[in-house]
Amino acid sequence: MIPGPVSLVAFFLCVVVGTAALLAAKSKPFAVGVLVWLAITGLVGWLGLVRNFQHAPPPMFMLLLAAVALTVVTALSRIGSRLVAEAGIVWLVGVQAFRIAVEIFLDWGHQVNLVPVQMTFEGRNCDIVSGVSAAGVAWLAAKGRAPRWLILLWNCVGLALLLNIVVIAILSMPTPLRRFHNEPANTFVAYLPYIWLPTFLVQLALFGHLLVFRWFYQTRTD
Repeated sequence: MIPGPVSLVAFFLCVVVGTAALLAAKSKPFAVGVLVWLAITGLVGWLGLVRNFQHAPPPMFMLLLAAVALTVVTALSRIGSRLVAEAGIVWLVGVQAFRIAVEIFLDWGHQVNLVPVQMTFEGRNCDIVSGVSAAGVAWLAAKGRAPRWLILLWNCVGLALLLNIVVIAILSMPTPLRRFHNEPANTFVAYLPYIWLPTFLVQLALFGHLLVFRWFYQTRTD
């Protein structure tokens, strides 16, 4: 059974589909890979293979490590290089605005007792700043008014905010590492479709930041 009201599930699915469509618009082969990954992780969530948080190590941790490794390898591969060249810095920054919708979902989830408060902007999650600022920095970049130092600063801050919420989410899971003991514990991410939050949406944010760093490297002047 999928936890949470139908409206929340529908909103989350719209966020996933919308962001996947943004990727498909830039790279059809990459979009195929994304669909395969969504299918694999969706099956994992549907079968409940990562819901045992007491196992050592928790299977969710292993899935997250695999997701991060795949994200980093892809970003550093020819696929990442091609995306940087074809998409451009305006798209690479602007796509991170999807994090606004993610924060709305998390806050909504908290209101229905699905998401712990520390994972929302009412608690310790400031990642909405990344989404809002992405729209502003992308607009400046489109106008040619975003210096490289500003884009670099934005990218570093956005990556730090992403790391912050990932750590909070891990410390909110019912594992021996748990430090936030308020309820509910962070277990909803082990269920379909919410499993796509850590395995796809978080990875997309990380992927985007890594591609911006690649853009700096590929457009450097000797």
